[in-house]
Amino acid sequence: MFNQAPHMGEVNLSVIIPALNERENVERLVPAIREVLRQLDVQAEILVVDGPSQDGTADAASRAGARVLRQQERGYGGALLAGFRVASAPHVLTMDADLSHPANFIRDLWARRNEAELLIASRYIPGGGATVSVFRRILSLILNFIYRLVLSLPVRDLSSGFRLYRRDALLQLKLESRDFDVLEEILVRGYNLGWRIVEIPFHYMPRESGTSHAKLIQFGLAYVKTLFRMRRLRNAAPPPGPRDELLRQRFKA
Repeated sequence: MFNQAPHMGEVNLSVIIPALNERENVERLVPAIREVLRQLDVQAEILVVDGPSQDGTADAASRAGARVLRQQERGYGGALLAGFRVASAPHVLTMDADLSHPANFIRDLWARRNEAELLIASRYIPGGGATVSVFRRILSLILNFIYRLVLSLPVRDLSSGFRLYRRDALLQLKLESRDFDVLEEILVRGYNLGWRIVEIPFHYMPRESGTSHAKLIQFGLAYVKTLFRMRRLRNAAPPPGPRDELLRQRFKA
């Protein structure tokens, strides 16, 4: 579980953005998010969790109006946890810093915020997609299919990091992962707790500048290694029964 964040004023949404050497992208992303939220009349805090970067990302984020958090624990999961601990709003949105998650899609997630404990911007349901290399798309599809099959989770895009959570649901979790597999761990633990999870069609675009910090082969191997831990976690749930059928009905596009 996470510590209760101190009250920081009335905000409706906490936006968490892990960033490592993303100065050019952050300079564009944070103002774009602020403009979308202004149009939606949403009071929000924007939390940029810095890697730490060597290119001035933290200063750029601060100048753009974000609150900068210094990441203490390793990995993508460590960055998310840093944001979760500080987030003070009833809804928490996570998105990448590299402009592959456009600010305008926040509208779609926010419009459906009351439907579920977790909303996922999904590439792999009808209406979704991804503009990426063939190799990367195949690898992602295979990994998502294997995870969905082995873990018996009726979710098509388990690895999307563009998500909207209810914060009171997040507070129920005690997360162990510190790498990208934190996304699957959240799903497994949330599903076991009876979360409603909704996927919304989304088209993923490649980063606009900078270099990706995820090496595809190492990324895939890491997911395979953690699959067995996730399976043990999934098996810790109560035996299948009427509850599972009810939960499956809640997972819908």
